[in-house]
Amino acid sequence: MTLSQDLQQLCQAQGTAQISVSKAGTLVFDQRPVSTPVDVYAVQKGIVSILIGIAEARYYLERVDAMNHILDPEWTQLTKPDEASLTVEILMDMTTGMNDRLQKHGQIGQDWFYNNVAYQKLKTALTLQTGLELNALTQAWLCEPLGITDASWVTRAKDAEGHAFSALHITAQSLRKIGEALLQDQLVDPYYRAALGTPSGSTNPAWHLLWWNNQAETHMRPGSDQRYTRPLLPYAPRDLISARGAGGHHLSISPSLGLVVAQTIDPAASSRPKPGHQQAFWELIQQL
Repeated sequence: MTLSQDLQQLCQAQGTAQISVSKAGTLVFDQRPVSTPVDVYAVQKGIVSILIGIAEARYYLERVDAMNHILDPEWTQLTKPDEASLTVEILMDMTTGMNDRLQKHGQIGQDWFYNNVAYQKLKTALTLQTGLELNALTQAWLCEPLGITDASWVTRAKDAEGHAFSALHITAQSLRKIGEALLQDQLVDPYYRAALGTPSGSTNPAWHLLWWNNQAETHMRPGSDQRYTRPLLPYAPRDLISARGAGGHHLSISPSLGLVVAQTIDPAASSRPKPGHQQAFWELIQQL
């Protein structure tokens, strides 16, 4: 079998909806078993991070801004001084010192806790500061400039806690375009992109500004307090930055290789990427 056939077979076993890979701006692998956009879950965080980076460059907000200067105070269950210390960057780094009920849980600015409830406030901050709803903002700042026509934000059904979060529906081909533009510094300034790959100073250095990085020697994972003493993706390039969603969705970028990999997973697929597939996947990707 050829290299492409091996990768295609592996992607099929992973339940891939779409996969699109480019090196130095040249498309080297592209498959689309599912033609329609899918909910990419937490990959959306990487896209929100890019929107925040653009908003910062256009002077709508800054990462050092206090969230209480954007939102109405008493949006948390913290004391007034603790709430006042929360910045845009602290929410992006998931070091809010709060649990999902926005109650005190850990040290602000230090202890990492994957807080989806607090994260949603970043979307609110973007819409308040720009005067645009999330779909309009994404269309104006990302989709129209990059020629993307299949991305949209859709409100999910309420979860067990009564939260109705918004989901990003998009294809891997469109995620790849965003990744290429990010890599080529067409969206945010080079300092912002470099920060995405720099380990944070939190208890989870592999997470910074809503992106995962492969430079950190240790990492934590959502829903667990365990710390793993190895990089997030040991078989991937060390300079990889990755926006990753539940089930195997990801947009991954290696600046040193000029590599952009976008993969989405078919929600109807019976299989999901298995841990053992990661080694084979990245070995094949780097040989393309």
